[in-house]
Order: sequence, then structure tokens, then C-alpha cells
Amino acid sequence: MHESKWIPTVCYQCKAECAILARVEDGVVKEVKGNPRARGKMCVKGMAGITTLYSNERLKHPLKRVGERGEGKFERIGWDEAMDIMEKKLRELIARGEGHTFTYSMFPHSTTDPKWRFVNAVGGFISTGLPHCDSAKIMAHLHTFGCFPNHHIAPMYFTVPRGGIMILSGRHPFGCLDDACVPRDILDAKERGAKLVVIDPIFRTEAAKADWWIPIKPGGDAALFLGMCHHLLTKGLYDKAFCDKWVREGDMDRLMAFIKDKTPKAMSRICDVPAKDIIKLAEMCAAAPSVCVDAFKSIMYGNAMDWGQAWSIFLVITGNLDNPGGQPMPEIAPMAPVKPTPPAPDLKALGYHRTGPNRDKFDNYTFFLEPTWYAAQAVKDDGLKVFFASECNPALSEMGSGEWREAMKMKNPDGSYKLELFVLTEILPSETMKWADLVLPDQTNFERWELLYMPWWYNFGHTAAVCRPVVEPIGESRHANRVMIELGKRMFPEYFVFKDDVEYYDIELSGVGMSMREVLDNGALWSPGTVGFRKYEDAGRFNTPSGKIELEWRMYENIGRQWPSPELPLEFRKDEEKYPFILVNFRTIFLNNTGAWSQNNAQLRDPVSGLDANPLIINPLDGARLGVADGDIVTVESSTGKVRVPVQFTEKIKPGCAGIIHGFGQTMGKVAARGPWFGDNELIADAGTHLDEQDLRGGEAHVSTRVRISK
Repeated sequence: MHESKWIPTVCYQCKAECAILARVEDGVVKEVKGNPRARGKMCVKGMAGITTLYSNERLKHPLKRVGERGEGKFERIGWDEAMDIMEKKLRELIARGEGHTFTYSMFPHSTTDPKWRFVNAVGGFISTGLPHCDSAKIMAHLHTFGCFPNHHIAPMYFTVPRGGIMILSGRHPFGCLDDACVPRDILDAKERGAKLVVIDPIFRTEAAKADWWIPIKPGGDAALFLGMCHHLLTKGLYDKAFCDKWVREGDMDRLMAFIKDKTPKAMSRICDVPAKDIIKLAEMCAAAPSVCVDAFKSIMYGNAMDWGQAWSIFLVITGNLDNPGGQPMPEIAPMAPVKPTPPAPDLKALGYHRTGPNRDKFDNYTFFLEPTWYAAQAVKDDGLKVFFASECNPALSEMGSGEWREAMKMKNPDGSYKLELFVLTEILPSETMKWADLVLPDQTNFERWELLYMPWWYNFGHTAAVCRPVVEPIGESRHANRVMIELGKRMFPEYFVFKDDVEYYDIELSGVGMSMREVLDNGALWSPGTVGFRKYEDAGRFNTPSGKIELEWRMYENIGRQWPSPELPLEFRKDEEKYPFILVNFRTIFLNNTGAWSQNNAQLRDPVSGLDANPLIINPLDGARLGVADGDIVTVESSTGKVRVPVQFTEKIKPGCAGIIHGFGQTMGKVAARGPWFGDNELIADAGTHLDEQDLRGGEAHVSTRVRISK
């Protein structure tokens, strides 16, 4: 008789970390589904996780480079040798007083990730993809509300009341990296009588479900929202009682002066949305019992900080902060520190983002983690010597990714590499493998322990979840956390006195009176049981220096950027005649961005069950002007790159725009290498060598560029 049971754990085919159940039969994962104790949904990427687990391309043993970087040639080695290589190089680095030139590029699953602890012990920095997606949103909400927002997951759509307004501005929750239950919750809210407004240059699934689709000019979001703010403020349609009570003294007067010339008519000329529509949407929001705005991660632009501030101002003047159907302000559960704790280095003094031309401009802005896109320039400037990477694919994900690849191959006069050691942990073959010195076989979410503590995401209702091994690991794979803990015990025993990762998580959970065993007994989930609204009422203040909402960003007054600019991204305003099309980089449900797991997942890259095509989409009107036919191979050229790709006509994209799915370009692995597709970052300028203001203020400039198209 076969043993079959459902085991609660967590999906990790993308960053949403949905709670799931895995059906295990005789030691084999046979089926997965959403955990009904956590809203019970799962997306196609999650369901394809079994394909990742049992792929015949799984990396099963540590590999060491032979030959030159970029050739992708390796030999099998043992774990002892791999650990010795890492330890020896890091000890050399510390002995030279250069611990700060060590960086680990990863996505921290929790604020207390063991890898983060190891990096701090060495004296290095975490370099993360967070600034790729939502750094502007995070900083905008921190500056304005003093609150760390729910990162790249949506507002609480399950709280939107009848008549509430849900605005998706360049957001694609039906096919991106959201919690799998978000689409259902949006549709449920519509069924209750809420309205869905989609602001997007591309008509996608959300627009098909929307009450109103607004085809905006890419990057025009800040202008549109400032136009709405002008109408609300000048017509007395804003929430005066809320603003009088909670906005810092003087800010409303300064806002009125700033907004004076931001009329719907003036903003219409920038965002290409009719002034009457800007007014109509403003009045709809003024009359609604709630309004929530969701953006970033699906389409992102280089004016992201301006857009984030304009969005924050709009939420404030409509009174939609921490209310049902508005912008949630999550609380952080008090996980216990694992003591003694290694101190973090001074990012501002030592961090490698202070590199490249005009580096003094960095002094004007706030960075909370290393942006990954300056790694190439840091190698050139001798600011990055040892580089570890997990769950990321920088060979494809970086702005000007070709520049990154070249930096990995740069050598000193004596023939040694400028980057002395590059270590990659990976599950399936990735493009980044080609440039690694060591490739360590990582474990999937079905094979590892991990405490996922991200309470500001859509799943902050469960605050913490435990990913647990449900089957034996494939080959010699080891989770990156365990590798760093073992290395930490070798090098810094004073900071790694706990037994293993499970004991580490036990200590953390003691801060909320829980343990790993208790969380597992609770279905691998923990929640305080409530979300709560208007928590600032209980506290009597916001977590800002003044204790009030701070609409004016006075920390940027010395450079004249205390208010948001309505202008399009700088990259969209340059060379318009030479490069007449705005490139719109968008996401799909079938890919975890550039992640090798989905790139090399046969189920997700199948033309029937997934996606195996990435043509350039343009409007037929533009095709006629260019003299190209649907299906033609065209050349797409930016100021820094050139590619050839099939073109596909669709009336679902705004004229003047060219759309391409973000994340393609993988050539490593049998599945990914089948198609002649290119990565959009081949067309994006390298940030390290063209430091414009939006690289600092926007972060998301890494997807902003203009292109020309020719047959």
C-alpha cells in the first residue's frame, strides 16, 4: 500500500512565498496545491515547481571553473574543497582589511536571513534586487509615512468595500509575482461592487477585467496623479479633516503652492491622458469610500521616486492610509535577535554604490541596501573583490547586462581577474554560471528548511511561514543558508554558536512566543490573528521625525527635489527623434523574471502549458508607418545596444510604444536555449557608466529606454 500525505510548506518559484500543500507519495512529490489555511491559491509557476525539483538538468554537485570565465566549463569537486576555496579567499580579504569589498547578491527572504548575518561578520554588504523593483516605493513611503510598505505585493483587496476604487498603475497582478490569491480577491471585490481602473500602455488581462482602461503614455503616472491632486485640492474635494489632523504643519500650504500649475490640462500634455479623464478619475476617487493604488514590479520607469511621492500625496489627501480598501501600513512582528549579532558595515562610507562618474551625488540620497547594478563599475574601480550570488541571475538582470559580463572577465596586468572570486548557488543551469568560479548546487523549496518572515507582503496576514523539506534532497545539493552557516562556524564561531538553521529560526521565533515545532503544528504558518486599521490613531503619531505625515521631502531641499517632478523619465525625454519608440518591458505569469528556474522549466517554457515566444509587440498603425509586416524580423536598436527579433502586431499596445517581455535571453540549459530570444537589458544603458539623476532617485531606470525599429 502506498503512503500518501499532504504536507504544509511554502512555494518558492517566485518571491511571493505562497503557503502550499505538497502531496508526497513514497518519498516523491506528486501534487501541489494552495494551502486553504492561507487563502488556498497557487499559480502556474508554483504548480510547475515539481518540474524544477525533478528536472534532469538539476545541478547535483559542486563545480569549479576550468578555463576562462564566460566559457562555462567546469569540473566536479567535493564540498570540502568548495568550502576551503571560499574560506581561504575570504580570510585573505579580511587580512588585507578589505572585508567591505565582499558582496552577497541575494533576495533576503526575511529580515534576519542567515546569509545576511554571514556577510556582516565578514564586513561586507548585501546587494539585492529590491532596488530593481520597489526601492522608490519603499523610500517614498518611508519618507512620507515613516512606514515600510508591503514590498512588491498588493494592497489588501479582500478589504475593499462596495464602491471602493482599485487602481492598477502599470501593475500586472494577474500575471506577475503576486500572491496567487490576489486575482481572486480583486474579482471578489468587483463582485461586491468595487471598481477596477487599469492605467497601462498595454491592454492585458487586468484591463480586460477592468471597469475602465486608461492607455497612458509610459512614465506619465506621476503627471496623471499630480493632475488629479490639483483638481481635488483646488475644488475642495480632498479629505480636509484628515489632512488638518495628520499632515505636518506647513506642508499643505507648500503643497498648494507646488500644485498650482499642475492642472489636469498641463499634466495631460505629459501623460497623454485627456484632461477630462483625469478630472473624472479624481472625482470618482473623491466620492469613493476607499481608494487603493498598486504599481511597480510589472512596468517600472526611471521617474519612480517622483511617481512614488505623487502616489503618496494622493493617498494622503484622499485619506486612504491604513483603512479598509486603502494603503495598508503593516506592523513588524518582534522576532528575537540571535546574539551576539555581527555589526553591519557603514554602507554610506564603504558601499560600492559610491562608484562611477559623479559619485558625490550619492550623498544626496538614501540607500538602504546595495543596488546590484553598480557591481560592474565596482569591479572596475577595485571596490568589489569577492562576489557571492543566490537566487538571482545578474548576467541577464543588470542594466547593460553585457557590461556586467565584461566586468566579470576584466583582468589585472598580471593576468589575474579583478574580481578575485565569484561563487554562485543555483538549482538549474543559469546564464550567470558561465562567469562563476564556483557553482554550488542549491535546494528547492521541497528540500530545505527556511523561516520566511516578510510581514509587509500581501501574505503579511500570516507574518511568518516555514518552508520545510518534504523529500530527500537531490544529489549533493545544500541550501545556501546552511552553506553560509557552516562557513560561519569555521570563520566566526563567536557569531555562529547555534547548532543549525532550525535552531537559528527557533531563537528568532521566541520573540513572538513561538517555536519551529509550534509553527509546524499550526500548519507551517504563524499570524497574530489580526491586521488592524488606522494604527496611527492608537499610536497618536506616524513614525516620521515630526510624528506627522511629511508631504514635503525636506531632506532633498538642498538639491531642489523636495516635491515630485511630473516629467517623463529622463531616458524617455532624450533622443526622441532618433529613437521614436518607448520600450515597455513587461512581465508574464510564466517567468520569474530572469530566474533560471522558470527559464529552464520545461512546463513553463512549453508553447502549450507555458510560454516559448517573446516577439516585439507594436501597434499595427506603427507597423504600417515602418513598412513592416506582422511576423517580420526587425532590428531593434537603442543608444547602447542592438538586437534582431520577430515583430507581432496588436492593437492592445499604445501607438508609439514597443513591448517586450522582461527576463528572456538565457542560453544555458537545454530548455532555455531552444529559442532565439533576447534579454531586454541588452538594450538598456549600463548605470555604472552613465550616472544620471534617475539612477539615484528612481532606481527603476534600469527598464527605461527609447528604441528605433527597422526591417
